[in-house]
Amino acid sequence: MASLLHIDSMASDIQAPSPRKPMTTSWQPTTLVQCISVKAWLVYPGCDEPGGCHDLTLGRIYEMLGVEADGAFYRILDDSGDDFLYPASHFKPI
Repeated sequence: MASLLHIDSMASDIQAPSPRKPMTTSWQPTTLVQCISVKAWLVYPGCDEPGGCHDLTLGRIYEMLGVEADGAFYRILDDSGDDFLYPASHFKPI
């Protein structure tokens, strides 16, 4: 019973938004791009295996989160679920 009273007292602290204040939104349109190349582009000194595109799938559509380096790189939410920079030449807008 005490837990129910605690929930009821918490519910009374919740207030509805004021009708006079405008609501704000952080929604942004999503830009989708298609992967057209998985060619390795990143070379480390002393590394025998170039990399950079292990988490991309050719032909797959990805969400582009941003454009960086004057348009040379796209920040892509890749197959790993994280966002990384990839060359813009590896994608085409859809």
